[in-house]
Order: sequence, then structure tokens, then C-alpha cells
Amino acid sequence: MNYYKVSGDYHRTIYIWLLVMTSMVLGIIVIGGLTRLTDSGLSMTDWRPLLGIIPPLNNSSWQKVFEMYQLTPEFKIVNRNMSLEEFKYIFWWEWFHRVFARMIGILFILPLIYFIIKKQLNYYLCQRLAVVFIFGLFQAFVGWWMVKSGLSENPYVSPYRLTFHLLNALIIFSMLLWIAMDYKYEIKINFFSKPFTADFYIFVSILLIFITIASGGFMAGTNSGQSFNTFPLMNGKIIPDDYHMEDYGIYNIFENTVAINFNHRWISIFAFFYIIFICFKFIKFNDEYISSTLVYLIIFFLTLQVILGIITLLSNVYLPLASMHQTNSILLLSTLLISYHQYKYRKVKHE
Repeated sequence: MNYYKVSGDYHRTIYIWLLVMTSMVLGIIVIGGLTRLTDSGLSMTDWRPLLGIIPPLNNSSWQKVFEMYQLTPEFKIVNRNMSLEEFKYIFWWEWFHRVFARMIGILFILPLIYFIIKKQLNYYLCQRLAVVFIFGLFQAFVGWWMVKSGLSENPYVSPYRLTFHLLNALIIFSMLLWIAMDYKYEIKINFFSKPFTADFYIFVSILLIFITIASGGFMAGTNSGQSFNTFPLMNGKIIPDDYHMEDYGIYNIFENTVAINFNHRWISIFAFFYIIFICFKFIKFNDEYISSTLVYLIIFFLTLQVILGIITLLSNVYLPLASMHQTNSILLLSTLLISYHQYKYRKVKHE
């Protein structure tokens, strides 16, 4: 069954549109990471979906938004000596983050309406894009819910909400990329696989990367990356003191900075060796369902990710390195998703 049959010109246009949307979601994830790394996320204290795109245009407007920020716990507890010029730096990061998110929404909705009017999207594709739209709306509310957690008493954004916000963005990105690949080949590929098949092991790799990125979200949300800047030892030990604190109980995994740091680095190492093993298995047996180029790309991004992770730790989370580390994680995830789709597509065509 052909799920995506449209005229040739429109097929190419819609495919490019899907790729642009996917790339823009990747971009917003990177921008969001930089917003977090620069501690800019709490600089805009209100949420105005439409008027929020208009920045302060004169000195009195800047003074007004700065006074609003001065009422927040972050200013009172963390940044009470911040000047107006320093505030502008963090404000522009958060403003750009929000405006870019709105741009994604506009560039998604307007072409979608146009393609529907032109009857170039069938019911099945409309269903899938409607799910993406719902996740996008949800992401906007989650973003404000996240920011709100740092505007009451606590001067820091909730790491739970921040990680949830990140994971939801990753889900949107993955859905768009998968839809684009399905659309390109005019086929419907089931994302899930039967256990213990070759493609299932790639699926597990994708899950491991999701888990690793989630643990990285808690690293960023709790500033755990700055607690230990040595590798592989932490305070001279493999398993550091205070890894498990009685008061935290099960919440050690999410709130104990020692445990968060330890878990992220060793989940990453486990994912590295698992994925390397799978890649070398594909190379050794010359698997016809996946191109060797993609396998070597996975190995490249995977190795780079571990190297960036280690030097980011050693640098006490130097901002450019931390951003590169996050960006590369999305590139690694992308390569795995593309490889997984290719494997399943070739398998279906062979059958």
C-alpha cells in the first residue's frame, strides 16, 4: 500500500518541508541547551504567546523587564549584583529561544494548511502530523511549566521538568525524522521491532541514547557536571562516597548530584561499548540491510560523544564544549534513527 502518493513536484516540496521542520527542532534543542548553560531561562518572567515576540525597544522598557526579573528568587538569591547590561545578555538568549520556537510553529502550521487545501496530504499523513502538532503544543506548555518552577521560591528550574521538556523535544524530533524517511520511500515502517532480531539491537541502541540524554538532562538541571571534574575516578574512587544517601532513598538517582554524575558517565560508557559491539557485528558479517557508511558514521559520532563528554567534565563544563556535547548527542541519535529506518526498509523490500 502506498501511504504517501502525491504528484512529483509536491512530493519533493513536502519532503523538503519535513526535513526543514526536523532540522529546526534539532536547532531549538541546541538553543535550549545553550539557554540552560548560560542560565538564561528565567530572565523572561511572563509568558505571552503573541506579544512575547516583541522585545524591549527602549530604556524604559528594558528597565521595566529588569525590575520584573529583580522580583524573582534567581535575582534575589543568585544574581543580586547583576547589572542591566548583564541582564540583557541572558534576556536575549531566552527571547531568541522563545521566538525560534514560535517560528517552528508558524512554519509547521501554515504549509500544513496549504498542503491540506491543495489536497496533497492524505488522511494517514495528516494523522501523523496532527500527533506532531499536539506534541508541539504540549511542548509549549511544558516549557512555561518548567520556567514557572523557578519563579516562585526556588531560584532554579526543576530538573524533572527540564528533563521532561528535553525528552519531549527529542520525541518530536524523532517523529518528524521518521515521518520524513517514511515519506521519502513512500512506505510505512513500524518503529518497533521483534525482540532479539538484528534491527531490535539497533532499537535498543536508540533507547540507550534516550536514557543517556535523559541522565544528561538531570546533569544539566542540577549542575552535577561541576561536582567532579576528573575521569574515570570521582574523588579518587570508582564508586564515590555519598553515592547513596539515606535521606534521598530512590530519589538519589534524580536529586543526589554525586549519583547523577556517576550514573551519567557510566550509562554513557555502557552505551558506547554496546553500540560499538553492534556496529562491529554489522561490519564483520557485512550485513546487506545497512550501509557501511552509516555504520562508520555511528562509530564516529559515538566516539566523539564520549571524548566530548570527558573533556567537558575535565573543563568544569566549559560552555562551548558542553554545547558541542549536547549537539553531537542529537547527531548520534539521528544517525541511529536513519540506520534503523534503512535496516527495516531494506528488510521489508527484501521480503
